Amino acid sequence: MRSALALACFGSLLLVACEKVDYIEIVPADVEFKQANNPLWLEAKCMARNGARATQARVKWSVNDPAVATVSAKGQLSPVASGETEVIATYRDVEARVPVHVSFVERIEVEPKALTLKEGQEAASVAVKAYGKTGKLITDRSIGLVSKNKNVVQIVGNGGILPLDPGEATVEVSVDGVKQTVSVTVEKDAAKKKP
Repeated sequence: MRSALALACFGSLLLVACEKVDYIEIVPADVEFKQANNPLWLEAKCMARNGARATQARVKWSVNDPAVATVSAKGQLSPVASGETEVIATYRDVEARVPVHVSFVERIEVEPKALTLKEGQEAASVAVKAYGKTGKLITDRSIGLVSKNKNVVQIVGNGGILPLDPGEATVEVSVDGVKQTVSVTVEKDAAKKKP
């Protein structure tokens, strides 16, 4: 029994030693992170020139700049901060690199910061701009609006602020977790008759 086990272990070692790795393919071949809590699993395919995959070969993962992204020993890539880096898969003297782009929203601007509306008026809107670390305008993100006093204003359609009853309300505007507030005052419509 021991000799069979030793032969099986030797055969496994021989298989790993015999597998030729000429290049590594990393999937995906380009990584872009837009949100912080969104890790991604990478796959490294160790390949021979003839197209055969070395199934027993295990790569070592690393990144050029751990301040931008980190990678686990099993290939889970996690964004840390906005910037550019590369993730690297290494097997013996063979390596492959894939670019990693991390583009978080760092700040937002909301205009106007305060609204005065009349009850019964059409929904009003605010202009929202999101910016990255370098100040570059980011236009591919969703904007969320939430009324903190739904008796005074409600959010309708594509972010319209609809006045309901007279009073004060705060509308929270967010893009990828970065938040600003808009103060809303709804005034009584003087032309509206009391019943």
